[in-house]
Amino acid sequence: MHRINMNKLLTTISCMLLVCACEAQTMRVWMKDGSERQFAVSEIESVTFSEEDTSMEQLKKEIEQFLDDWNDAMIAADTVRLGTMMDDGIILRHITGMTQTKHEWLEEVANGSMKYHKIEKRDVVVTSNSDGSASVSFTSVITATIWGSYGTWTLSGTMKLVKRNGDWIRID
Repeated sequence: MHRINMNKLLTTISCMLLVCACEAQTMRVWMKDGSERQFAVSEIESVTFSEEDTSMEQLKKEIEQFLDDWNDAMIAADTVRLGTMMDDGIILRHITGMTQTKHEWLEEVANGSMKYHKIEKRDVVVTSNSDGSASVSFTSVITATIWGSYGTWTLSGTMKLVKRNGDWIRID
């Protein structure tokens, strides 16, 4: 007997499937890669699709890695790495509402005006957008010294990313 894990099945359907057709005797599932899986309904106790195989799960892994790399570069004040992770035209907005260009923010990081000591990410939600970009919302607990003031702040953030030459780049 097979088992159907509905949570994983629904995730798979929303992320990987073009069509899912249930017929009286069989259940047929067509994957994006064109392959087909067929199950005899009488034999199905459950069907589990590996979430790791879905394109959405791959996207989540890539974006989580981007956030980890981003946070590591902030803590290390690695402005070269941070610079490669952002679009040249990006405008960054701080919790005060102040905006900075990419160049202005990187200068602040480089000269130590903005020194990040520890960053913990929480509640990461990744969305695949129809234009091929990805959006990620998250909460960060950031311990930093910003313009001479040391503190720990819990901040909610959102980034929009696009893939260029195989790498995710922050555009917003």
